[in-house]
Amino acid sequence: MMVDFREVFNGLPSATALVRSHSRGASTVVAVNPAFVRLTGRPETAIVGADLAMVLPGVKTRQVSSGQDPPRERGQAWFIDATGRRTPVSYEIAHEPAADDLMIVQVREIDASAQNDSAVRASEKLLEDVADNVGALIYLKRADGRYLFANRHYEELLRQPRGVIVGKTDADLWPKDIADVYAANDRAVFAVGHPMEFEEPIPIEDGWGMWLSLKFPIFDGDGAVYGVGGISTDISARARAQAAIREARDEAERANRAKDEFLSRMSHELRTPLNSILGFGQLLQLEDLPPSAGADVDHIVKAGRHLLALINEVLDISRVESGTQALAIERQCVCDSIGEAYEMVRPLAADRGVELVMDLHDSLERYVMADRQRLTQVMLNLLVNAVKYNRPDGVVTVTTEMEDEGHLSILVTDTGVGIAREDLERVFLPFERVGGPDVETEGTGLGLAVARSLVSAMGGGIGIKRSLPGRGTEFFVRLPLSSAPDLEEVAARKLGRGTGQRDTDLTGRTILYMEDNLANLELVRRILDRNGAPHLITATHGQLGLQLAAAHRPDLILLDLHLPDLDGSEVLTRLRADERTRPIPVVVLSADATTARRKQLLASGAVDYVTKPIAVEGLLEAVHRSISVGGRR
Repeated sequence: MMVDFREVFNGLPSATALVRSHSRGASTVVAVNPAFVRLTGRPETAIVGADLAMVLPGVKTRQVSSGQDPPRERGQAWFIDATGRRTPVSYEIAHEPAADDLMIVQVREIDASAQNDSAVRASEKLLEDVADNVGALIYLKRADGRYLFANRHYEELLRQPRGVIVGKTDADLWPKDIADVYAANDRAVFAVGHPMEFEEPIPIEDGWGMWLSLKFPIFDGDGAVYGVGGISTDISARARAQAAIREARDEAERANRAKDEFLSRMSHELRTPLNSILGFGQLLQLEDLPPSAGADVDHIVKAGRHLLALINEVLDISRVESGTQALAIERQCVCDSIGEAYEMVRPLAADRGVELVMDLHDSLERYVMADRQRLTQVMLNLLVNAVKYNRPDGVVTVTTEMEDEGHLSILVTDTGVGIAREDLERVFLPFERVGGPDVETEGTGLGLAVARSLVSAMGGGIGIKRSLPGRGTEFFVRLPLSSAPDLEEVAARKLGRGTGQRDTDLTGRTILYMEDNLANLELVRRILDRNGAPHLITATHGQLGLQLAAAHRPDLILLDLHLPDLDGSEVLTRLRADERTRPIPVVVLSADATTARRKQLLASGAVDYVTKPIAVEGLLEAVHRSISVGGRR
């Protein structure tokens, strides 16, 4: 029975075309069956006679030489239907053995869902490869906390394959306290619906670690959050370094507080006995004593003041080193501080047979930016050293010179022992004392160290300009210049300094003194008795002092800070809180000479702060000034 090829060809269920290949690589469609027409959506007349590459773009064919085994070629191509839609297809080409130039091409449409699944798998593989080559943890979790994905770094950390990790929760993988932190942060991201950053703990064998985790919500196609993703980077080294810095800072702050407390306590303990020595010594100087007794008292007061100066130097260097030295840098006439220090050193120079010479023509009415009190302290130190290290009949000269860079230099030159070249910097180190073997001087070796720190804090510099052993030394203090003030400011300053005279009589006044040291009580009583003998009420305890203040309403309260039952600052706070005692001026008398304590008490309501050992004139000026402000009650 003869089989009709055309009938068989047309009855094939798959889209089939008969194609003739040409020597130049072209392939012409000779015939197509109805299934091919239906698949392409084009009429048969539009397909037959066309080049196969035009019908199926992407198809690849090859010529077969006579005698070769007929190969089958497979691949993917596409066609474009009459509407312009591009449809992917797979094809298989069989070469007809009886005719080398004929090929049978069968075409099948590729299922769209299968194609999408393939693309998704390829995309997932790409993302997985990226995640696996990142040095951070990358993970995805469902809303219930179960893992959807974990990268290779996560596998290596937990030493578990991702197939085991996926489907588990943090509670299954981590210690409870760690898992609770992770889960809480996940819930926070789920609730707010936007990325958040967290520092999360890492449990490690040799201590602790820290993740920096960026967590973000995962949205479905409808925009609803269905999970949380995260990228966690190990910042353990950075976190430990920051913790070490915080700990070091806290330790430094604790050390500074301890140092401040030590300075406050030492200031009080050292100054309290000096208060009696210098206070009663000053009272004796006011008496009409025999010449020999007067000289003895002068020696006592002089020795006490020397001891006080040494204590002040130790406290100064401690404050400078701890950064608690407060300065009031203002426009100052440079001649004022030089002149003040000059006058204070004159007696010492006269005793040692040293001539003082001062030539300030270059700085008359010149102003610098400085703290007046501290600049005077620096000049006093330089002048005292110039006298102490000088030779008999030596000379100390103080001059100034202008500089081109907006600075003025104060020069202190002596004719003393000089300083060796190798010691020029050592003289500015704390506790270093430089001099020849025959040089014996009093001091702690702190004066120049304090001076350098003070001048530096005022924006200037201090150093040695020249020195020759056996010939003398020239020190310089370099300070930034300031413009001169107007005449009104100069007049106001001069009026503000006053004459030191007091015109307030203490007769009939009532003064309450809270102090637990009986010697200090007696000293103040005797000072006040010489100035009008006011009615003095004393209290050795803070609570008793508060009761007396409310009952007697004195004109002035003198307050010591170290009372047996209450701290003086607490007493001051209660005085200011009570309407009955609030208007009464309070002057603090304390051996605590620290700047921080002074500022604290003045800010809390004290009108003045007098440091022990008490200078008689200083105490009387504070009393008169405070009573003048408070008025008579």
